[in-house]
Amino acid sequence: MSDFSKPDTSMIASVFTGKGLVRDSLVFWAVIAGLAMLGAVLGDSYVRHIFILVFIWCIVIASWDLILGYAGIFNYAQLVFFTFGAYGSAMLSIYAGFTPLLSILSAAAIGAVIGVVIAIPSLRLKGEYVALFTFAVHLALPPLIQQGKAIGMGGNTGLLGIPWLNLFGFQVSSIDKLTWYWVSLFLGALCVWLIYFIVLRGRMGLAFVAMRDADTFAQAIGVNEYKYKLLAFVVSAVFTAVAGGIYAHYTSVVTPKILGTEFFLMAMVMLAIGGMGRFPGAILGVFLVVIGNELLRSFDDYRLLLLGVVVVVTVICLPRGIAGLFERQSKQP
Repeated sequence: MSDFSKPDTSMIASVFTGKGLVRDSLVFWAVIAGLAMLGAVLGDSYVRHIFILVFIWCIVIASWDLILGYAGIFNYAQLVFFTFGAYGSAMLSIYAGFTPLLSILSAAAIGAVIGVVIAIPSLRLKGEYVALFTFAVHLALPPLIQQGKAIGMGGNTGLLGIPWLNLFGFQVSSIDKLTWYWVSLFLGALCVWLIYFIVLRGRMGLAFVAMRDADTFAQAIGVNEYKYKLLAFVVSAVFTAVAGGIYAHYTSVVTPKILGTEFFLMAMVMLAIGGMGRFPGAILGVFLVVIGNELLRSFDDYRLLLLGVVVVVTVICLPRGIAGLFERQSKQP
């Protein structure tokens, strides 16, 4: 006689059960090993610099994909988390004497606090009103930073002379592109792996997808909407703030320009081209947009216009991004 008191999970074939996690993780880290070897082969420092930016952007976009693509929350304050992480890590290094690694770890705590601060009023709103509120926070932050010179934020010129990364007593300057390539690759890969393979494949990820696809039904079966939406803000902010800390110690300078239109537009283009909520779509979008943006440098002001055209064409022709194209091909007999 079958035991009806226990649910039959033998037929469940979902990533949320951990199915294929080891195999997919091995493939992921094999790709990272290939990128690590590519760094040694690349002889041009400028090309290595582009890849370092790609690896940092991967953390930001994966974090944004978590809250926007998987949890379905229209949060447009992602670069606010990045800015607080960058400024927080820089100020702790300059004024409090923290080591760069400790400052980057502390940036995660700063990100968590900012995530809660922005989440609490956002969770009282719905849909597009969350987008309006979070974008208003994004727009309000640059003037506040420019007025923050009295508290050590550097004003319009930002913070200069941020200490270099120190690894086992060895200082890694911004000129040492090969070491920075490997450091940013490892930290970026670790954050992306934690987001897509640990957080989003666990109970939290299942709750995010349930809220995104069937909000009312998810609450009916016991998903605590407030708790999981708050967690989405905090987790996303923590990883993005870490990316900000890495960026600050790589460039040795942080200014309010990181909240400018160009950075925001580029982040939107990465998600639109790659495809939200479809790993590895957003990550592929980062590689395409950052490298494509550098190739379009010679077009000056027309570069942003071209990026905007790319977004419009992508939304019309590929509403699910590049990842959606792969899904369509995999479903064909």
